Amino acid sequence: MLSRRLVIVASMLVLGTSSVRAQQSAEYDACMDKAEGVSTKMLDCGKAEIDKWDARLNTAYQALLASSKGEAHAQLLTEQRAWLKHHLSETHRLAADPNNGSVAFLDSQAFELKDIADRTLLLEKRVQASR
Repeated sequence: MLSRRLVIVASMLVLGTSSVRAQQSAEYDACMDKAEGVSTKMLDCGKAEIDKWDARLNTAYQALLASSKGEAHAQLLTEQRAWLKHHLSETHRLAADPNNGSVAFLDSQAFELKDIADRTLLLEKRVQASR
């Protein structure tokens, strides 16, 4: 019982402090409520939300890529590769944290969701500015 409480409290702290919280879908919030603190169900909710943000990120990135030329195009490629390298490295580092047990996966996923959402919003803002 204690470990389940720990998972619930930890996930609430991680997800509750995320700046992406305002951007999350009502579907995600409903899914998390329905998960009732069961970490595997919570991870399923997070995966579905990450998939939505990832699709938006790819759309924005492709729009910027298509409209960029020369040095700006090369800079965007370099920037995206650097972001992706950091994103994957940090996601894996958090998931492998031996001190966090099963909460490590929730921490990793919370980071992944926030990082993808933040990058998406940045790229979407740049797409809007380029129009």
